[in-house]
Amino acid sequence: MLISQVTRTLRAIAHDRRGNMLMIFAFSIIPFIFATGMGIDYAGAMRLQTRVNTVTDAAALSAVTSPMMKEGMDDACQVARATFESQVADVRGLTIDTKQPSGLTITITDTLPFGLPVKIVCPAIGLPVGLPSFLPLSRTATVTYTARSANNFAGILGKAFLGISGMASAKTTLAPFIDIHLALDTSQSMGLAATDADALKLWNATLKYNRRGCQFGCHSRDPNEPYSMEEIARRPDVNARMRVDVLRDATIDMIDTASSNQGSNQNYQFALYRIGKNGGRRATGVDEYMKLTTRLSDVRAKVTGLTLGANDGAIGFGDTDLPTATSFVLPYLNATSATYDDGTTQAKARKFFFMVTDGVTDTEGSWCTYGHCTAPIDPKTCDAYKTKGVTVGIVYTTYLPTKADPTNPSSTALRDEYIKLVQPIATQIRPSLEKCATPGWFFEAADATTIHAAMQTLFRQATQTPSLIR
Repeated sequence: MLISQVTRTLRAIAHDRRGNMLMIFAFSIIPFIFATGMGIDYAGAMRLQTRVNTVTDAAALSAVTSPMMKEGMDDACQVARATFESQVADVRGLTIDTKQPSGLTITITDTLPFGLPVKIVCPAIGLPVGLPSFLPLSRTATVTYTARSANNFAGILGKAFLGISGMASAKTTLAPFIDIHLALDTSQSMGLAATDADALKLWNATLKYNRRGCQFGCHSRDPNEPYSMEEIARRPDVNARMRVDVLRDATIDMIDTASSNQGSNQNYQFALYRIGKNGGRRATGVDEYMKLTTRLSDVRAKVTGLTLGANDGAIGFGDTDLPTATSFVLPYLNATSATYDDGTTQAKARKFFFMVTDGVTDTEGSWCTYGHCTAPIDPKTCDAYKTKGVTVGIVYTTYLPTKADPTNPSSTALRDEYIKLVQPIATQIRPSLEKCATPGWFFEAADATTIHAAMQTLFRQATQTPSLIR
């Protein structure tokens, strides 16, 4: 009887699942806890890696600054190392041995005159024996690190660290020889007002002096009117700025920047071309305004006189001829290839073709609106430059819609000339110009500030200020 009771009790305990479920749950939650913890460890390691990568960028850049380009390669090594070590010294949870190549490796590569490359892996003292003591034409600094991020949860399982690593390279070129060929749009559409305020000035002034308010399609002097719109804009009592004025001022600023950075060996040369300076649609639509020269003061003086191309009201006279412009300038560059024109000497100067335009070209065709046929630039016309290793930079002076009545700011009505001549191709202008430009060398600028910034960026990129290249 007693045995039977014991047997029944044991069977009851065996069939009672309540305690078993609690134990199963307790055991099963352990992997979830560790999985979550390891996820936290991994996220922490990635945040730490991002932080150290930023330090790595700074270390690489510190070795190629303008002052460091005048110092030796071993000095560049020391500066990069000091920058890295000082910024990671207080990073919690990071383990790295910067004294060992397995922890931190810094490589400096200098390109000397005549294309001679020299590379050292830090630490290194002095240049290899037998090399001439020249300032480098370019320097590349590469910083690579391997470190460990401390784990909190995974350490319980015997994995106390997660490995992290990163690399950054920075490069700069010291006073390279560069030739910049600037094609500037001076066609009649650049006679549009620079701002809405200037448009209002022109409207009121043309109404006063020519007895008709105008801001579009009236660039030339009408035979029955005493003044052209440009002449009116430049009257002291009007003083309205047109887009050509903004273009001229931004170009002058670029020349001034070049002059202030011009090396003693006259390493920068400029040439100028005018788009729209022509005698008719079937004549040449661009001219050489200033021959290639190192005399930047002369270039500046020439730009100061830049104004709209001539226009006598005839169809095609003073039009924008972008296809001719792109084909016209190429022979003046004397470009060979990107490999040959490496900037090491003036004879092998790096070649740049910069064009500033609103991107609307007048074309041949059947009789179009108001006697004009308009189209965006054909990007293929720029391919010949790229094939020869020439960098093509484009500043697109945004073709903004022209208001029908500038005296009424709330009005959304547009000028009929804009609606019929520009609006049908407006969405094609930017993409076409962007395809024409070398990747990374296209800028759209809608006002004086952005045009100025775009021109400065073109020059800064051409002279290769320090930049990360990873």
